[in-house]
This record gives sequence, structure tokens and C-alpha cells, in this order.
Amino acid sequence: RLDMNRSEKEMKIFFIPGHVEIVEEPIDAPFRRVLVTGATGLLGRAVYKEFRNHDWYTVGSGFSRARPRFEKCDLLDASAVKQMIQDFQPNVIVHCAAERRPDVVQNQTESATNLNVAASGTIAKESGWLPV
Repeated sequence: RLDMNRSEKEMKIFFIPGHVEIVEEPIDAPFRRVLVTGATGLLGRAVYKEFRNHDWYTVGSGFSRARPRFEKCDLLDASAVKQMIQDFQPNVIVHCAAERRPDVVQNQTESATNLNVAASGTIAKESGWLPV
């Protein structure tokens, strides 16, 4: 299971004539959570890195090359997708996983369609209950 608890600090600045006070208080910051599928691929790695560089709590998923950096998730397994989304509860999902090689798409049409179409539908369905 993913450990997705994260807390950040909020800075409050108090101005009193002749005095400035800065107070840091811990806050729960669940609103900047992004899940990037296909984070082991060229596009997914770039998207993952961009979100991380902009202080988003980012989880990347992959399949064959996922561990140790990313979460391993078979996007063709609806229950695994559901579990990952429920565990992380992202505010944003960027779906970068796809079969992009034309020869594979042409020669293995069913498996390519499963990943490029059916997996997208599963992600959309399983994320439908997330708060907006």
C-alpha cells in the first residue's frame, strides 16, 4: 500500500507597528497530489519531473521498469488501478502510459487497444469518485 500522508507548513506573517512576526504552522496539504501513469517512459518521466520540480506530491506508476522509483501497476488490471487511485487519492491524474510503437500497434492490435483505450477507460472510471 502506498503511504500518501504528507504535511507541509504554512507561514503566517503578523505585522504589528515596529514588529514583524513569522509563524510556521503544520498543515495537511492534500490538494497538490498528482498521479502520473507511464512514468517510466519518455513523456511520463518528463511530466513526473515537471510536477516534482513544482512542489507537487507526485507518484509515478509504471509496469515493467517501475521499481524501485515508481509504483508498479498493471493498468490492464482494473482492481490494481482502483487500489492505486484509492490509496493515493490524487487531485490530478496525467495518463502518459501507452503503446506508441507503430509496429506493435499494427501487429498486436488487441494488446495495444487494451492499453491505449481500455486502460484509459478504467482510469477514468476509477477516478470518477474522487472529489473535484
